[in-house]
Amino acid sequence: MKYDILVIGSGIAGMMAAIEAKELGSNVAIVMKKSPMANNSFMAKGGINAALNNMGDGDSIEHHIQDTLKAGMGLAEEEAVRIFCEQAPQIVRELHRKFKVPFTTLPDGRLAQRPFGGTKFKRTVFAADATGPAIMKALNKALNDLNIDTIKNHFALNLLINDGKIAGATFVDEKGELKVIQAKAVIVATGGFAGLYRGHTTNITDATGDGIAMGLRAGLEAMDMEFVQFHPTGLEGTNYLISEAARGEGGKLINSDGKEFVDELNTRDFVTRAIVKQLQKGKKVYLDLTDIPEEIINTKLINLKKRVKSLKGIDISKEPIPITPLAHYTMGGIKTDTYCFTDIEGLFYAGEAGNNGVNGANRLGGNSLSEGAVFGRIAGYQAVKYSHRQQTQIEPKKEDIQKDKELIETLKNTKIDAKKIKDEIGEILFNKLGILRNGYAIKKALDKFEDIKREMSQNHENDSSLNEKIECLNALDIAKVLAKSALYREESRGAHFRMDYPESDHAFLHHTLEKLD
Repeated sequence: MKYDILVIGSGIAGMMAAIEAKELGSNVAIVMKKSPMANNSFMAKGGINAALNNMGDGDSIEHHIQDTLKAGMGLAEEEAVRIFCEQAPQIVRELHRKFKVPFTTLPDGRLAQRPFGGTKFKRTVFAADATGPAIMKALNKALNDLNIDTIKNHFALNLLINDGKIAGATFVDEKGELKVIQAKAVIVATGGFAGLYRGHTTNITDATGDGIAMGLRAGLEAMDMEFVQFHPTGLEGTNYLISEAARGEGGKLINSDGKEFVDELNTRDFVTRAIVKQLQKGKKVYLDLTDIPEEIINTKLINLKKRVKSLKGIDISKEPIPITPLAHYTMGGIKTDTYCFTDIEGLFYAGEAGNNGVNGANRLGGNSLSEGAVFGRIAGYQAVKYSHRQQTQIEPKKEDIQKDKELIETLKNTKIDAKKIKDEIGEILFNKLGILRNGYAIKKALDKFEDIKREMSQNHENDSSLNEKIECLNALDIAKVLAKSALYREESRGAHFRMDYPESDHAFLHHTLEKLD
């Protein structure tokens, strides 16, 4: 199979990239690990940021830029931030007008906006409390209307490179066989790796950072992998995310004494650590929505009301919701320039899988969907430009394809208890590379990852699917690079908090770059 543009990943960045490339006349395929709705973009419920100033509070693109830079704690790259914030309003309006996303509107027809953390402005456009599903359904319809080749249930394995140029990628198909797809340009938009914090994450189980692991194996650098954002309000005992929309509509954080202890709309790293301090004191923490008018709950938070009722039997309009922080978003990814180019010609990364510095040390709440849309489109445009210059397909190396075939056969013939391994990795990440860290624990984590990798080659009592085995390999590669980055950064900044180095240090006012081994 040969295409001009190959997009790997079906979230908002991947879909926007594929749509842009197709509308520019390219032959495009988008490959999905499972289905179009099995991604974290679909799970993002609260809203999408754009400085529209529809609420009359004086918001502006410049305010959005400054809020994003401030949240990034000195590591957000201003060029990327400016491009993102300047293009976000156009993207959001286009999602509404062109793609017919049913955003909530004001009586005069303009898009309604709500407050999110890290700003005093009402900047977040929303579709009740189901923004991600509304956007993804609309974009999937556009994929179908444009007749973009959509290849489902294919697990991305490795990038194919020849003489420093991209040639395509290998995949494991539904039958467990190797499939090669060639392309003049490849866009990786496979999302982040917060799903590796199994049992302590808001992410879908498929969010295992496969695209980042592919880039690492191809020799690329990962940037700022130590910055893992924990969302303050996960529903206790579940992986359900209670969107920041609930606090934006007036929800308060209280402890088991009924006392408020933090500004609910501060940045996520700050609010999360404030919650951890309460938990360490033996207090429980709750999100209290009981003062919000019933009409608001039944219109803007209706899905939250239904979900908490089904999971916990709690009526959110009458009693507080028990919450705990959960791993939510990963700022780190494969290093790119501002326009999504990597160090391999013809290879682009967009969304959570890549890192052009737009988030720095901490993502501003509400930025993820608009960031994915903006840079997904940019990646699609730049990939088309590159493919036009690349007159012929680059042929993949036969030995690379053979190596992947041999890997698949080896994994098929080795019993690996992937569930046990992934659960163990998740516990190590949460306990030693979670919200609060220290050098000793990080070193212990590195040792444990090496032990797990050695033990993987031994036959286990239980066996797992081929795809799950590959996820284990990817998880160990990512976990190792994450730990090395966290160990190097001997300071606290944004989402990275070292108890042995609790202050920020100007000497670390730069990005961390790590390669595999």
